[in-house]
Amino acid sequence: MFAFGKRGGIMAMVLIVLAFIPMVAAALIVPGLAESVPMRIAQDGEVLRWGSRFELLLLPVLCLLLSLATLASGKKSASALNDEPSMAVMTFERFMRNGIITALILNAANAYMLYMVITGHGLGF
Repeated sequence: MFAFGKRGGIMAMVLIVLAFIPMVAAALIVPGLAESVPMRIAQDGEVLRWGSRFELLLLPVLCLLLSLATLASGKKSASALNDEPSMAVMTFERFMRNGIITALILNAANAYMLYMVITGHGLGF
């Protein structure tokens, strides 16, 4: 993990932690939900679509898979540039930065979706 510098290694660890946060949140919340949960809610609180509680696992799984794929492709791309260590470090850090941003966005979407299901209404955007 630290083959491409200390900063790149720390960024990779942050990416891995961000990848597992939605999985942990879903594992704690989903078992306690009813079989059918509101998946789309209008601003006035009317439920537009009901779905299975297990649909809430799709976003955490997507976050985990995208994060791990970004980590793997970052390592592969940086390893191909081993002739020039500074380019390898820069390439790996770029991949990690993109992965962290993606994971943060997916974490926010997962938090909003779980909030919406638990409370029964959205934030009113």
